[in-house]
Amino acid sequence: MKSLKPITFLFLIASTFVLNSCSNEPIDPAIDPSANNGSSSGIYKWSFKLDGVLYEWSGNHITNPNSGGQATYSGNAIALQKMNSNNMPIISVGITFPTTTTGDFVFSSSASQGFSITFLTDTQQMQSMYSVAAGGTMNVNISSLSANTLYANPTNPGKVIGTFSGTINKIVGGNSTAAITEGSFEAIRGQ
Repeated sequence: MKSLKPITFLFLIASTFVLNSCSNEPIDPAIDPSANNGSSSGIYKWSFKLDGVLYEWSGNHITNPNSGGQATYSGNAIALQKMNSNNMPIISVGITFPTTTTGDFVFSSSASQGFSITFLTDTQQMQSMYSVAAGGTMNVNISSLSANTLYANPTNPGKVIGTFSGTINKIVGGNSTAAITEGSFEAIRGQ
């Protein structure tokens, strides 16, 4: 009878271990991309809120035709796009900077450079377009600008990292002012 107590004790320890091991813990989004609101966990990404509605994309490389989008900085311009299933852009953000450097940039109707957002349908019909050329002010900060480019090093290109926010006027699909908040990008440095 005395040998039954150690067996009961070992059973209790084993049961506790099994029950704790099977607990329901959240899955790391890096392992399970569906746990991240359906978006992937790529190294190149962009996101912003337009009047509180979130738009985002994340992927690994712009040369992948099935990536669903892109985040590219080339020369002094950035292109942030989300593609449809036919690899055609449905959301496009374009920013042209006065110089290729880090720092704060302000875009307005009086600036010679531009900031625009275009929304297209799956059949490439324009739904709406926003531009600071028609009014509003966008503030963009480039906090990191790698010297390493895709052209110079295709296997390990650098990144351009930044944020943006402000107001922008709708010029196609109505005429109103929209607020852009929580804008951010990590784009591949093309050249």
